[in-house]
Amino acid sequence: MFDTAYKFNYQGHTKTPTQPYLKLHKFSFKCRFNHKYIIRVEEYEYKVFVIKFYLKNHEQSEKKYQLLSGLNDAARVIATSIEAMIWLYKKDNLSSFGFIGANSENEDIGNTKRFKLYVRIMLNLFSPDFFEHNEYQTNSAYLLLNKQNSEEYDNLQKVIEELFIKYYDMSL
Repeated sequence: MFDTAYKFNYQGHTKTPTQPYLKLHKFSFKCRFNHKYIIRVEEYEYKVFVIKFYLKNHEQSEKKYQLLSGLNDAARVIATSIEAMIWLYKKDNLSSFGFIGANSENEDIGNTKRFKLYVRIMLNLFSPDFFEHNEYQTNSAYLLLNKQNSEEYDNLQKVIEELFIKYYDMSL
């Protein structure tokens, strides 16, 4: 179901000295309904990439990550975001990934529908031989910790959790 992705364009990255992340990577693609999507990937220290995506039409909204497109194309949109993750992983095989399953309107922040779906997808697509899967249901956050990178840095999971707490206003 999540095996068909759209062709995406890597639009490059910008260094962001005023932001908590080191670089902001941007990808874009058009869906079969000719709507444009943006995938933002914030790159933090320790090769941690936080994935976010939204419909370009929602770009100016503070709720852009919460809004639904109404296009019933979630499987291919999510598959395309996963392809962007894999593309980044191929560039640096020490990459770890994080994301938050944003709550829809009238939905609590914890254990959201998106989060539950993303968890199932990640568990099916990313082998526990290479990645440690960490769920933070209270905040609908997920950390796909690269085991090889974890061996390079002491307490990498703890460091990334502190990053989540600091920059995403979360408690874990």
